[in-house]
Amino acid sequence: MKSLSKPLLILLISLLSASAKAPSTDYSKGRYNNVCKDLKDDVLLYFVFIDTRTTCPWSEFDILTTIDSINAAAIWLEKQANKNNVELNIKTDYYIGDEYSTIQKNLPGQTIREIVAGRNFEEGLLALNRWGDNISRMIGESLYLKEKDGIPQQKRPGNKERLIAFLRDEYNVESVAIMFLLNNYFRNDISLAINTLHNNDVEFCIVSYKYPSEIAHNFLSLFGAVDLYETPFRQHRKKIRLAADRYPDDIMQDPYAKKIEDLHIGEFTEYMIGWSDELPEEDIPLLTDRSFIF
Repeated sequence: MKSLSKPLLILLISLLSASAKAPSTDYSKGRYNNVCKDLKDDVLLYFVFIDTRTTCPWSEFDILTTIDSINAAAIWLEKQANKNNVELNIKTDYYIGDEYSTIQKNLPGQTIREIVAGRNFEEGLLALNRWGDNISRMIGESLYLKEKDGIPQQKRPGNKERLIAFLRDEYNVESVAIMFLLNNYFRNDISLAINTLHNNDVEFCIVSYKYPSEIAHNFLSLFGAVDLYETPFRQHRKKIRLAADRYPDDIMQDPYAKKIEDLHIGEFTEYMIGWSDELPEEDIPLLTDRSFIF
């Protein structure tokens, strides 16, 4: 099991638990919550390639192989849904400029890890939300606004919430999962999902690596799934052992460099993402956990 010092310690983070003094996390608050309520029917995964001064630049090869990984993750998720008799159609699309140009927007720190762990925790999360809003505004400035009944839309998306509203209308879907992609190949950073346990702001995730397993892991986090291995919000040793014993190959275990074909979605994760209304009694302890104090 990876420690806090190892790469790709994926954090499940919410502004509800944004205080560094928060003693515990109640994961049940992320179920049927916010924009990504339950993983069913038509869903849009909209991803954006971001270049920063502290990450590796996105090459055309990197972009194309990452798109392949995202498609592999979407196919795997749809197959998992089919096994559970759940209708799921994941539409994927992405923002990118001419000749594979990316969004240029520096992080509010050197790394995602440093932003949330190396400063006031709440301020770090707020900085990442502002960063996400700025990216959404940059995307909005380049979008083509269609006319409706001869009347053009009045405003371009200026933040994450308005971008999601635009995408809902454009793709005729209710659930929109926003994913900001950083090229951290051979670098030591983390991926994280933000705003999943409340509805004060829309949820989104920042993904540092392009393994299909990690993409699927973070995508599921937006729909209420939670980490089953040690993270700053999964600290209770007995509960970590329980999750490891019951779900050793669950996608919500540490996904780093694992083949997605070897993983599955277990009963606890099925419950959290809305594929089941019944939670096994022995899994009830996994709904809460201690939080690490940064």
